[in-house]
Amino acid sequence: MGMFLSSGASYNRAMQTILRVLSGRLVACLPLILLAGPSLTGTLRAQHELTVTGVPEEAPFTVSATADPARLIVELQLERGWHAYARDVGGGDPIRLTMTKGSTVKRAGRLRLPRDKKGELSGRIRIEQWLTPSAGQGRIAARLNFMICDPMQCLPPIELSISGKIEPVRLLLVVPEKDAHAERIGKFLGARGFAVQTTSYKDVTAKACDAQDLVLADSKLFRKNAGASRKARGFPRTKVPIVAVGFLGTQLIEAQGLAMASGYI
Repeated sequence: MGMFLSSGASYNRAMQTILRVLSGRLVACLPLILLAGPSLTGTLRAQHELTVTGVPEEAPFTVSATADPARLIVELQLERGWHAYARDVGGGDPIRLTMTKGSTVKRAGRLRLPRDKKGELSGRIRIEQWLTPSAGQGRIAARLNFMICDPMQCLPPIELSISGKIEPVRLLLVVPEKDAHAERIGKFLGARGFAVQTTSYKDVTAKACDAQDLVLADSKLFRKNAGASRKARGFPRTKVPIVAVGFLGTQLIEAQGLAMASGYI
């Protein structure tokens, strides 16, 4: 079980971090308490394969694309002697990615490409684009443009279409009580690409936790947790990562016997 505790941070920024954690990247944007345990930064759910069309016949490359709610990955494998461009160097169009009509997800940040001092990319090229997820099941539609050259020639500009579905992250929201506060959190998470189920500290089970991709254990203000402290200390062991928030989160962590390191990451 891997866990981390968000302390006093907004849910909006916390959820962006969680999505990046699920995709294998932890970013510096929240004051967090990171708990020891098996790797949290491994991908919780395998990326979904996407359809790529527009590859020219006898093209000197192969291409594949996958995506999860937070990230699109394109793998481009060029044959020996061919290269693409990471930036405009005056000799060919650099790699560009744009979202097209029908996509329910948007780009979040710049396109990530391997670094090369000359601006040329060869061999296996991994292209990454962070995404802003949509509510429920998402659909991605994107266009990838680039040129490839060898020492003798450059092929005409290439345009590939990438499309497919993106399944939401399944999240179990554990709350002191099912009230208006819990309902607001559930709606907030649902609007950001999570498939949310809600339960209470009283009713949560290991089986319910294990059926999800992620558990979010919420907490109210220090004296407003409706007697949930004892239940937090008896929180079931689970195989999936837990995000434990606030006062109840601290008690949950201590009861699990986990070591903590406090600071910014």
